[in-house]
Amino acid sequence: MLLRYLVSNFLQQQGQSVVRDFMSQQVSGQAESDVAPEDVPKPEVIVLFALGVESAGFKEKLKSVASVQMEGRTVTVGKLADRVIGVVETGVGRKSAAAAARDVIDIVAPDWIISAGFAGGLIGDLKRGHVVMPNQVVDKEGNHVEIPLNLTAEQIEATPGLAVGTLLTVDRIIGDVAEKRSLGEQHSAVAVDMETLAIAQACQENEVKLISVRIISDAVDQPLPKDLEKMMSQKTTSGMIGAAAATIFNRPGSVKDMWNLNSMANKASDKLAGFLAGVIPQLDLAVRKREESPSNADGDGAD
Repeated sequence: MLLRYLVSNFLQQQGQSVVRDFMSQQVSGQAESDVAPEDVPKPEVIVLFALGVESAGFKEKLKSVASVQMEGRTVTVGKLADRVIGVVETGVGRKSAAAAARDVIDIVAPDWIISAGFAGGLIGDLKRGHVVMPNQVVDKEGNHVEIPLNLTAEQIEATPGLAVGTLLTVDRIIGDVAEKRSLGEQHSAVAVDMETLAIAQACQENEVKLISVRIISDAVDQPLPKDLEKMMSQKTTSGMIGAAAATIFNRPGSVKDMWNLNSMANKASDKLAGFLAGVIPQLDLAVRKREESPSNADGDGAD
């Protein structure tokens, strides 16, 4: 979560994502166009990211991209592996994520929703750049939603940098190393984010299929510096800019840190995009496996 807050709330305001999007569009020759909703096919899969810094790499994977306004929500629609994909940036936190998930379910009625983005590591085995596919998402209050995955232990072991386990959703930045380790132990969780449980609950309520794919932006042993944590805790843009100015004044080296984090965030976004591009074509296969499994066959287990 460290990269998300430092980069998206500070550097992104300085135009980093705008420049990157513009350059990628010029290279691909497929700049987004604003079109009417009735002029684009309905997305089969909606991928929810909190912020543009997380979604940027994945958007570059899409073909025939269009930006569509659907009842107040901006949906980036494109094609990937012969599937129509929609990308929505929800905003940070459970409240924003829940509202966005319910809106896209009502407006688009997708077959699948994918909760994607950055996460913080809670165990030592997860390093920056590793990918987490949670089979369960929980919060500190004991709420939980299971996410059934058709991955065998052999498949997981054969995929370097992939972890499957419990994802913890919280309401604030977790930057302290000791607190990260404690949360991981208390909740048997491998990673932490701020949106997935809310998205999972909305999908469960509406019987929409869900998976989550998260890339580790800060490992368990990578603390969030106190001055930067204070900067990102500000409630307003002016407060954040003031805190950022004070941070830079008191610690000039923080400017270099932020630029380095920007570079790492772009790399994380690109790696996440590549993993998603491999997962999405296999979604239907996962459904068929569940439907064809003996436990779901007609008459199986009947008295």
